Amino acid sequence: MTSQLVLITDTNIWIDLDNGGILVDVFRLPYQFLTPDIAAREFIKPRWQTLQALGFVFQELLADQVIELAQLRLSHRNLSAIDLASFLLAKSLHATLLTGDSRLFELAISNDVSVHGVLWLLDEMVRLWVLVPERAAVALQKMLDMGARLPSDECRKRLLDWSR
Repeated sequence: MTSQLVLITDTNIWIDLDNGGILVDVFRLPYQFLTPDIAAREFIKPRWQTLQALGFVFQELLADQVIELAQLRLSHRNLSAIDLASFLLAKSLHATLLTGDSRLFELAISNDVSVHGVLWLLDEMVRLWVLVPERAAVALQKMLDMGARLPSDECRKRLLDWSR
């Protein structure tokens, strides 16, 4: 796998995409989506089987990563084991981490791991013409209507730009 094409995700990204009605569309991007296999049980909506059928990969952690995960849990008790496993996977693969969790976002930044959120993913979908801007605006509004916690100024800007 080419590292710049790999995106490691947490579960909340998929909830937002599903709520926005663009779950299938995201797999038209030129990226490989992965998450640690221990996260599979968190995927209730959307179901992990649905994502796997679309091309999502549940990656097993290596033994040394499991040891590092146990060590990280001691110093980062405010993050779940699954969040930390996502961080470790992104770090080890030199991949980009996609998360909506501010604590996980901060951990990635402090460790020089590339990190973005769902707004970046929407930007990519528009930039690469996976979604036309108007459809991206509708999807973003649906996410917000369903309770997505996203930066309001950034959302307003995109909704205005994409609705023209």
